[in-house]
Amino acid sequence: MGSPPDPQPLAAAGEPHSAELLQLIFDHAGEGICVFDASLRLTAWNERFLGFIGLDGSQVRRGAGLQDLLDTLARAGEFGDADLEGEVQRLMAEARTTTSVRLHRRPNGRSFELRRNMTPDGGFVMLCADVTERVASEAALVDQQRMLSLLLERTEQGFWFIDNALLTTDANPAMCRMLGLPLAQLLGRDIYDFVDERNAAIFREHVRLRSLGQAEGYEITLRRADGGEVHCYNNATPIFDAAGRKIGAVGLFSDISALRHAEQQLRQAGEQLAQKSKVLAATLDSLVQGVMSVDPSGRISAHNRRLLELLELPEALIQSHPTLSELARYQLEQGHFGSEVSITLPSTGQVRKLGDIGENHTLADKYQRTRRDGAVLEVQTHFSDDGSVVRTYTDVTTSVTAERALIAAKEEAERANRAKSEFLSRMSHELRTPLNAVLGFAQLMEADAVDPLSPAQRSRVHELMRGGRHLLSLINEVLDLATIEAGTLQLHLEPVDLAAVVDDCLRMVQPMALERGITLEARLPAMGAGKVLADPTRLKQVLLNLLSNGIKYNRSGGSVRLAWQLEGPTGDAPGPTSLRVDITDEGPGLSLAQQDKLFQAFERLHPEHNEVEGTGIGLALSKWLVELMRGEIGVRSAPGQGSTFWVRLACAGDRPVAGLAPGPEQAMAPMPPAPSASHAGKTVIYIEDNLVNQLLMEGMLQQRPNIRLLMADHPVEGLSLAACHAPDLVLLDIQLPEMDGFEVMRRLRQQPDTRHVPVIAVSANAMQSDIDEAARAGFADYVTKPLDLAQLLAAVDRSLGV
Repeated sequence: MGSPPDPQPLAAAGEPHSAELLQLIFDHAGEGICVFDASLRLTAWNERFLGFIGLDGSQVRRGAGLQDLLDTLARAGEFGDADLEGEVQRLMAEARTTTSVRLHRRPNGRSFELRRNMTPDGGFVMLCADVTERVASEAALVDQQRMLSLLLERTEQGFWFIDNALLTTDANPAMCRMLGLPLAQLLGRDIYDFVDERNAAIFREHVRLRSLGQAEGYEITLRRADGGEVHCYNNATPIFDAAGRKIGAVGLFSDISALRHAEQQLRQAGEQLAQKSKVLAATLDSLVQGVMSVDPSGRISAHNRRLLELLELPEALIQSHPTLSELARYQLEQGHFGSEVSITLPSTGQVRKLGDIGENHTLADKYQRTRRDGAVLEVQTHFSDDGSVVRTYTDVTTSVTAERALIAAKEEAERANRAKSEFLSRMSHELRTPLNAVLGFAQLMEADAVDPLSPAQRSRVHELMRGGRHLLSLINEVLDLATIEAGTLQLHLEPVDLAAVVDDCLRMVQPMALERGITLEARLPAMGAGKVLADPTRLKQVLLNLLSNGIKYNRSGGSVRLAWQLEGPTGDAPGPTSLRVDITDEGPGLSLAQQDKLFQAFERLHPEHNEVEGTGIGLALSKWLVELMRGEIGVRSAPGQGSTFWVRLACAGDRPVAGLAPGPEQAMAPMPPAPSASHAGKTVIYIEDNLVNQLLMEGMLQQRPNIRLLMADHPVEGLSLAACHAPDLVLLDIQLPEMDGFEVMRRLRQQPDTRHVPVIAVSANAMQSDIDEAARAGFADYVTKPLDLAQLLAAVDRSLGV
């Protein structure tokens, strides 16, 4: 232990010297003490100081420098992860200043207050006190005050502070919301300012009781600043100062407006229930349902007349108040359920035996059973919390019979719809196959450089191809119907030049109009139509349908007029927003009844005109397509005044619509150049059972003269050719005898020599599902019939890597 400064003699003899007295004080002081001289060297200390700062006697000596001690403490981790050298220098600088007090938290979690007092010689005395408990208490008090403040701020209960004069001294936000005033306007206000005379009397009475020490909670209705009322429940508590004098009170106000409203509704509901009970008692016997009530003991306590009829029960039995088990036993004895009772639960399809049902009546809430005479009863059981039960019996024979018929009709409709889709797909395949020859050989004639066509022949072939492509679009229309009904048709919207589409449509229907003696008139605005947002192929399909209908359903020598006009703007939109195309005929016109059915599938426009060809799907398909293009279609007509069909589409700029893919080209793709040198030595096998298609493929691949083409009209023969000739490419039909193209593909992939040979599907199956299935099977490409020469050659070039 260090020594205190040299003691001085005391005046009285026999009393302890001052040094001894000072040492005694050092040893028994409750605080840690250390003394540094003007040179900041340690001159005295006590053991408590060493214990507080975590040093032992071996680390401290008289004359030790303050910096050495601080370095020792820094190495011992006393200053944590701080910059130790910087921290030591900061404390050294602080030691040379005046008196200071600071709080230090040791690594062990204890908190110490360090009080430094300067001495006259320039040194200082350091007092060290453990204040851990005090710091913790202060922190707890701060947390408590914070929680109390948070409670007052966030609670929905109003706190209203008043003084002895009943004037407002404070209020929390909830109280301010109840009274409809900010706190600044509430301070100093008398509590009687916020009640009417009746509620003021309540206030006065409870102020009196509180003065007698008899305070209790009470209900009060406060008047808000806006005149509204708030029903509250108040618990008032007096507030006393430290001397025990009452200085005011705090009222804890709870808004019970909702509770009061609910009580009022409950009273009204009770009154209504009493009235309804009278009505129920009077009408119970007139119900079409059988009703029974079962008390908590399991006995039937009430019933109506219809119950006896539906369950075929004698009134004497039910009036004896049997249990449900006794009633079931009687029904079993009478054979109401047959030899075995089966109860079908419609929601789950489960079956329970009545014999398994005990006194607790754990039967499902709802089930159906069939009586001996075939009548179907629906039984519903309603369990109450008190153990009572209400069971109803309803004769649902008619609805069950109708439901079964509806299910059968639905299944039949679905079967018919599947059959229709299969038929449409099959017919599409059958129609595409001969059309493949028509369009294919027409393309070969047009592309024949050895024996070129004359201009007149080329014009005829061009019209032949145009008509063939239109026929192909009609076939696609049939597929579109099935695709739209399935919700899988996708359109590609882009800005479309309406004038170009109209011109193309008029040229295509001109032969039909000439044949029927109909005049075509196009009234086009001088400034042009601009562009509309549409799928070009589908827009052409719609206009062709409307023009052809105008020609077919027209009077002899009549006319069809096509005109359009810009519409808009609407609201603040600048310029026209839409364009309407009108197609007007001079036909017999349509009644309102005909117009109601006009756009329904398979409804003929004029079924009395048996000589007019048509399927009745054109207008329905046109309506679907226009709506998918975000447009509208309609008709204006009257009997004997002709008809005007109109199509309205949104105007578009010159660029494609963002997020929408460009539409498909209407014309055949341009012929790719013939990289003949790159095809030298390439072997292609075509597996196709149709001779005409073989001849067509042979003619088309003559555009690539260096390709060696091998053909097989049977799958097995094709597999043999592939195994013997190591082809560079296989062209494969899907519809083949004995095994389809997918099986051929699978076998090609099983053989090492043909495992990596690219295979292109060449098929009249044009459904998207067929194309997706081929992609999953590993086909390199998919070419649909009728074949497009340019598309075929491009696919072959890609697969051969040229």
